[in-house]
Amino acid sequence: MFTSSRLQTSTRSTTCRSSLQIQMGKSLAQKKEIVSKVHERISSAQLMFSLKLEKVTMPEINNLRNSLPAGTNAIVIKNRLLKRASGGTPWSATDSLGKGSNLWVVIDDDVKGSIKAFKDWQKATKKEDGIIGGVVEGMVYDSKGIEAIGSLPTKLELYAQIAGAIQAVPAKLAGTVKEIPQKSARAIKLAFAPDQ
Repeated sequence: MFTSSRLQTSTRSTTCRSSLQIQMGKSLAQKKEIVSKVHERISSAQLMFSLKLEKVTMPEINNLRNSLPAGTNAIVIKNRLLKRASGGTPWSATDSLGKGSNLWVVIDDDVKGSIKAFKDWQKATKKEDGIIGGVVEGMVYDSKGIEAIGSLPTKLELYAQIAGAIQAVPAKLAGTVKEIPQKSARAIKLAFAPDQ
């Protein structure tokens, strides 16, 4: 069956980039729809960070997208549309980072895993340009701040640390309680022992 190359290219490009969202509309209605979708997407995010898009190829972007954990998206959007989508939210701080062509990584849950996946991708592609900066709870952080946030323990790691600390308390208490009578017995024995 004959299919036009235009149709094949269109189908292939949409399936290859299903998770990578390139948000650039032409009509006002399309732009409003993009702004509302991006606003909805970032409303549940914990962290957003950006990287320069100039030296990144489409296959490299797809590799990054595929390496990101579930709940993390890579979004390419015009700075003006992102400014409108983030207006009146804690994400409005992204305005200061929106200069030039950026790829935004929007993270819902797995901050540590997402930043680790980005660093692994950066090493694999040998990109010198890393994270420009990011936003967490309305605060803008530079690349070092975002990487430091990525090195913080996850919720599960914190729960494990707290559980370990809670379990250690009874063991220490039992050792201390057991030691008190033994020390008292030694002291009494020494007190009543005949002087030599």
